[in-house]
Amino acid sequence: MTRSAHSRPRAHAAAVCLDHAQPSQRVRVLEVTGGRDISRLLAQLHIRVGAVLSVERTAPLGGPLLVECEGGTVIIGRRLAEHVRVEVLA
Repeated sequence: MTRSAHSRPRAHAAAVCLDHAQPSQRVRVLEVTGGRDISRLLAQLHIRVGAVLSVERTAPLGGPLLVECEGGTVIIGRRLAEHVRVEVLA
């Protein structure tokens, strides 16, 4: 028997890496990959599972993202952002 699209969790169906988020999008962090050191670094920036982020700006040519989180603004490199799975909020 196959699973219908309605039986899949909504969050995983719309999940993307943070580095693919567009400016002015609000996203919720679903997962942080890459191990303990990356999780710890992101947690110091207040980027952890469940956090709601607002992508303010993205630099061209693979440059960093300017992200608002918990009232503060942080700059995060694309390679680090690849480790953050998010869902886009409406």
